[in-house]
Amino acid sequence: MNESTLTALATVLLVIVGLAQVVVLIAQKRQTRIALVSEYRQLWTNCKKHWGNVIFIGRDSEEYYQVVDEKTLNELKEKTKLFRLDTPTIWALESIHNVCGVLGEVSTRILQGHLQISDAYPIFGTEFLRHNRPLRQLLDSDYHKYSLEESLNDNHKSIKTEMQDWLIYHDGLRRRCLILIDILWAEAARLEDLPPSDIQSATNAKKITGKLNRKRVFKEVLRLNGLRKLILALKLSIFLGRAEYYSFWNQIGIKKTRLNALETNWTNRLLRNHK
Repeated sequence: MNESTLTALATVLLVIVGLAQVVVLIAQKRQTRIALVSEYRQLWTNCKKHWGNVIFIGRDSEEYYQVVDEKTLNELKEKTKLFRLDTPTIWALESIHNVCGVLGEVSTRILQGHLQISDAYPIFGTEFLRHNRPLRQLLDSDYHKYSLEESLNDNHKSIKTEMQDWLIYHDGLRRRCLILIDILWAEAARLEDLPPSDIQSATNAKKITGKLNRKRVFKEVLRLNGLRKLILALKLSIFLGRAEYYSFWNQIGIKKTRLNALETNWTNRLLRNHK
C-alpha cells in the first residue's frame, strides 16, 4: 500500500470521525433541550398558584375571567382587604417573583439559543397567552389599551402598583418576560392556535408596538451574547413578524384574507355546535 493510498484512507477516517462527533454533539444538544423543557414544564406547573394570584391582581377582582376557582378567588379578595401601606404584600410580591422567574429563565434560554421557540411554546400553551393581558399590564405600566384602573378598588390598585414597582427595580427581567410573551404570541399566530378575533386584536395593536417589540428582542440578544449571536438576534426579530400583518416588507405576516376565512370557519363551527 503506497503513501498516497494511506493518506487517502487517513483522510476518510478523519472525515468519518468528524461526522460522528457532529452527530454526537447534535444528539447531546437535543437531549439537553429535552431536559430543559421537562424542567421548565415542572417549574411552571408548580407555579400555577402564583400565576393565579398574578392574574387576579392584573385583572379587576370582579372580572369574569380568572384562572383560580371560586374558593381561591374569595380568599384572594379577603387577602386584598388586609393590605397595609406600612408593610409589603408578601404573597403578591412572592407571586410576581416566582412567575417572572420562570418566564425570565425560559426567555433567557431562547435568547441565548439554548431553547427553540417550538420547545418553549408547549410549556405554556394557549391558556397562558389568553390570560397574558393582565400580566402585560403589570409588566408594562404604559400598556393602557384595556386598562381597568378605574374599576379597581384602592387596595387592589395599591397591590398592583406594588408589583409594578418590583418589576421596575428588576427591569432586565421585566424586558425578558415581555419578550417571551411576544415570541410565544408569534408562534401561536403561526400555528393559528387562538381565536381569529384574538389574533386580529393583537395584530392591530402591533401596528403601533411591532417595531418596538422587534427592536427590543434584537437588542436583548446582543446584550446577553454580544455580536456572536447577531444571526439569532435577526432571526428572532424577524420571527415576531408572524404576529403582524402581511406586507411587502413582512412576507411571513398574517394576511387579512386568511384571518377573515378563519373567522368565518370559527363562527360556523360554533353555530353548528350550538344547534
